[in-house]
Amino acid sequence: METLKTIAARKSTRSFNPDKRIAKADLDTIVAAGCAAPVGGADYKSLHLTVIADPAALDTVAQAGRQMMHSDTNPLYNATALVVVSASAEQKFPGIEYANAGCIVENMLLAAADLGIDSVYIWGVSVGMAENRELWEKMGVPEGFRPVSAAALGYGTDSGATGKELSVSLATNYV
Repeated sequence: METLKTIAARKSTRSFNPDKRIAKADLDTIVAAGCAAPVGGADYKSLHLTVIADPAALDTVAQAGRQMMHSDTNPLYNATALVVVSASAEQKFPGIEYANAGCIVENMLLAAADLGIDSVYIWGVSVGMAENRELWEKMGVPEGFRPVSAAALGYGTDSGATGKELSVSLATNYV
């Protein structure tokens, strides 16, 4: 298995080539990896994925993000796909939707890296979408669900950027 190499190769990309689209088969593989993530209490029905790859829809989401963040910068970094993780208002455990979304997004980011597709974990846009009911309804988020996280995907403009070497870099103690 090449899992550790993929983890080390994964990097956050904040500049995507808007003209280079992701193949549908690759996007399906990335979404399938997200669906394979562990979910608290095996409550998969409490989660929903919305794949946004239409350029006009991406522009609409980016514009909403700009307004929410009071910025002229594209909050999607010109990504050509966005996978939004939404969670049901009904959760078995308080806050578990954020842990579940984190696992789902991480699986998608790793799958993307394995396929040679760049990515970045998106928080602000999902918060902006959650505050804009009209937008998330327009994007097909089911009633009773709200966006909690997202993964932006595409091909980066900086081909020289590399991942990292695996190391214990967070404060850690062993008992």
